[in-house]
Amino acid sequence: MKKAFAVLTVLLLSISANLHAADGIPIVFSLKDGLDPQNVYITFFNCVDNATSVTGTYNNGVSTGQTISPNVSIKLSDTISTTPVADNIPTGVPAIFLTTFKSGRIYISYNGGITSPLCSQPSTEPDSSDANLATRYQPVEMDVRLGNSTTSVETAVINTNLTYIDYAAIALSLSVINATSGDIIPESKITNNPLLTNVTSEILTDALASKATTAYSTVYPSAADKLPSTLFARVLSPTSLAWYSKYSDWTHYLQTTLYNSTTTNNLPVRIKGLFGGVGGQPANKLGAGIVLPNATYQAQSYDYLVTFDQYGNATMTAQSGSGNGTCLGIDAVNRGEGVGPKDINILFSDLNAATGIYGNNVPYKVAGTANRTTGVVNDFYGWVVGDLLAGLSWGLPGSTVNFTSDNGTVSHIGNMTSVQWYGGRTESGYTYSVPLSPVGRGYTYARAQPGNPTNYHTYAAALKGMTGAYGFGLQDRSGQTLINFNRVDHPTAYLEIGIDTKGQSAVQAAKEQKSGVTVTMNEYKPKTMTQLEIQSQYGYNEFTAHTSVCSFNATVSPAGEVGVFVLNTDAIPDGLGNGYKLMKFLSSGTTAEYGPYAANDQSRFTDGAWWITDINGNYMTASTMLTKGEHYNINFVIKDNGPFDEDPDPGEITDPVALGSVGTDATGCVLNPRGTFKADFLLLLAAAGAGIIMRRKIK
Repeated sequence: MKKAFAVLTVLLLSISANLHAADGIPIVFSLKDGLDPQNVYITFFNCVDNATSVTGTYNNGVSTGQTISPNVSIKLSDTISTTPVADNIPTGVPAIFLTTFKSGRIYISYNGGITSPLCSQPSTEPDSSDANLATRYQPVEMDVRLGNSTTSVETAVINTNLTYIDYAAIALSLSVINATSGDIIPESKITNNPLLTNVTSEILTDALASKATTAYSTVYPSAADKLPSTLFARVLSPTSLAWYSKYSDWTHYLQTTLYNSTTTNNLPVRIKGLFGGVGGQPANKLGAGIVLPNATYQAQSYDYLVTFDQYGNATMTAQSGSGNGTCLGIDAVNRGEGVGPKDINILFSDLNAATGIYGNNVPYKVAGTANRTTGVVNDFYGWVVGDLLAGLSWGLPGSTVNFTSDNGTVSHIGNMTSVQWYGGRTESGYTYSVPLSPVGRGYTYARAQPGNPTNYHTYAAALKGMTGAYGFGLQDRSGQTLINFNRVDHPTAYLEIGIDTKGQSAVQAAKEQKSGVTVTMNEYKPKTMTQLEIQSQYGYNEFTAHTSVCSFNATVSPAGEVGVFVLNTDAIPDGLGNGYKLMKFLSSGTTAEYGPYAANDQSRFTDGAWWITDINGNYMTASTMLTKGEHYNINFVIKDNGPFDEDPDPGEITDPVALGSVGTDATGCVLNPRGTFKADFLLLLAAAGAGIIMRRKIK
């Protein structure tokens, strides 16, 4: 607000009512039904200039203006008050007000706070002696500091995101409530709002734990303690130094797929684009020569051909014109001396380590330097290596899936440049669309490497469709992971952190398939629909959905076989299993009913069959009484190119499915819509479309 006090009196009068609204960020916590705020804690950790600091307050039932301290846990029940923490903020709910919190994390924990020495954060390594190992917690990454609004008013600005990079324990969501539309000042529109985890903690952690080579072996403290066990603490990712070997490694991708494509077939990976620089530009002024480290901070072009040898080592060969700080894509005032063409080498052993592709922090050696780096450095070479690591995580190098670029060119994804993969500006000044890039349109993981589950980051892939959170560190290459706002542009807005609040359904490939059949999920999209919306769009009267209506796309191999899928929910009301209907919603605006309810034997591998299991996979007979609030899996079978596989064209996602009951007196609640399904569904259809050679798709 400093600049505001220097302007005309009339402007002072116009903004005076919102002074407190603009000098910090209000945060409200929303808890799932039944979660007691007395059992939920928040703790603030950061380390800036070798010190921890947070400036903020909260109100409770006794007093106002209580100070938030770093590394001190606060019960959410102690942040509930009848006095709002800022103007236009709800009362009677957990809330805090942050003025400054640089490069920090808010840890949300159950049944106890967490502790850690100053300037450190708790360790989740299972072989550590960390005092918090048995505590279940999940962080929200956050930075709150003075910045500028779009009208150049100095005010507190927040940047925040969700992360499951290292582990997953609690399903969190971020939403900016009461944000302005951005119609008057388009630059003020908040991007990536909301950032949700659509599913419950049970479904989130189950999906991730099942990606280990031995399912649930990455659950801490043990596989037997997966949710809903009260002993559950977290699922560890392949960034865990102790447990990363519990996931598939990168041997096949690097030593077979990429060796064959880049060396045997002479189709190297093309890492090419424009590095924006670090800090103010020009970082290395024209005529200065290659002054280090300034030249590595200079905005400049990059162009590398990457080959992998039979051992999986990567050689990144700089092309003519790479490292040019005066190229056309850089604004004239920012041009300077770049590093020139310098090759980079990365060892297979480093790529295959927990800190390698999985950790996105691989060591590398730049030509002309004496030693390898200890990890990815925040400079030109680190950006170039990061382009490669992000692509490997998504499975883009070596992909033979066809993609139509925004300029109409059709090519294999693996033959495109990295700036085409992600979108962005080129050395010539041309800008590729981020939303229309392969990553922007969801051509990642199994959609880029169909039938090759060891050719991408399998842990992060399990998050696709479930959340907008980070699954690996360089996922922000697509620019879809961060929320930024302030209370000058959005005077009545506040950040809501949802703790296990969404609970939509997910479709996954069932763990048990017919012998010899492999099913890989490529895409799914959940949407809640009311009884009236279903009737209007599909002509199916009095159907109350007890799951989300889920569109999905998968690959079944061999072609022509049946695939088994699982739709989960905790919203089935009390009733018998055979009292519900599993419906397929057709693009023609009609419906088809799955059936019959299958017996617990091999006959269930029949097109259209369905049955219910509990979260542990135990079969529920048709006469089993189901209990509201319990998690259930609805298993159903589709035959490739059979009656329930509506569209034979590859890549089309045209078959919403949902479980529900029929009748005006149908038990259970109608899920409230969060938006227009049809619009979202059409966007999803637009995002689908690449052909998968030699395999058919289940729609």
